[in-house]
Amino acid sequence: MNGLTAADFADTGQWRLIVKLYHGGISAHLENTIHKDLEPQLLFSEEWEQDPDTLLRHIENAVYDHPRVLDDFSARIIVFDPKTIFFPTHLMEEHDGAEETFYTAVYEADPADVMTDTFGSVTAAYSPAPGLKGFLSRTFPGAKVESHLMEYIRKFSSQDEGVRMYVTVRKGEADFVLLNNDELLTASTHPVKATEDVVYHLANIVEVYGFSIPETAISILPYEGAEELESKLSSIGGECKIIS
Repeated sequence: MNGLTAADFADTGQWRLIVKLYHGGISAHLENTIHKDLEPQLLFSEEWEQDPDTLLRHIENAVYDHPRVLDDFSARIIVFDPKTIFFPTHLMEEHDGAEETFYTAVYEADPADVMTDTFGSVTAAYSPAPGLKGFLSRTFPGAKVESHLMEYIRKFSSQDEGVRMYVTVRKGEADFVLLNNDELLTASTHPVKATEDVVYHLANIVEVYGFSIPETAISILPYEGAEELESKLSSIGGECKIIS
């Protein structure tokens, strides 16, 4: 038993809402801000076929079908978008609209739909669906909206030293974050179907930046095939570990 009462669960001040938005789904759970050892409480999780033309409608329907997420929680919304670019923060500070200019030079999007997430000297720009930025600002006023890749950068940039790669694998895609000490070299998402695809992308990324798998410390976030990936990378000289 966790010792919480009905009043505890009804007290929105005790909980932080975490919403994760994917191209193929959404999940929402609550984290207790007082009882740190309490497991996150899942509110709902849904999946759908990926289609940028219907993504916003799927997200809207999921949110309105689960009105508990509209309660007065402090909230973090983590947006998973493979079409994310990074650029120096000072460029955005020096030039109005730089984020929209840079993003739309690479990907097709309405400048009004471009979202940004800044961490120190690096800013991420992303735009997974037309109208999503406006929907989030109206529906979750005050929520902190983050890029999923920037979330990893925040978490790992101050951990350890040297050249290191962090790998996260989920259904159909994988994230790769390459750091040298606290400097971000690259962060990207690639489609994958098998462990071999993950190894291929990882090897290609480190080679582009002048390194090799044996000289790169590789950390794998847990997933169903993590041990297989660790084994394959170790067989070609990789220094690997599975982290939490």
